[in-house]
Amino acid sequence: MEYSKREDMRPGDDGRDEALTVHIDDSADGAAIVILSGELDLGTVPRMEASLLEQLEQRGAVLVDLSALSFIDSSGIAALIEAKQSANGSRLGFLVAPGSQVDRVFGIASIGDTLRLFSDREAAMTALGTREGD
Repeated sequence: MEYSKREDMRPGDDGRDEALTVHIDDSADGAAIVILSGELDLGTVPRMEASLLEQLEQRGAVLVDLSALSFIDSSGIAALIEAKQSANGSRLGFLVAPGSQVDRVFGIASIGDTLRLFSDREAAMTALGTREGD
């Protein structure tokens, strides 16, 4: 699958320059891939929310790639659940790296019962219905 860079947002001068990076890619079939790297916690959730909600308003399918997150806390989980509730018909999935801190926390909290989780990007894109003809 082909992807092109659409947007790269970095935090401002709040002293947490490497805490969270939000990067948005366009897939060849029109879905948005919101790539989060770093830490998703109380201090960084606002940085992610606006971008994710904007993509949910504009796109029929959004994959949130959490595979580069090194940490997530309960406020990060709550923001992802709120995004799911705000999806308004957009297909939404979450990519998680097996064995990561995020995967372990999601397992303990049974987040897979609430969010649509994937461990493979291609499988996620296919399941979200963005790979027509495959």
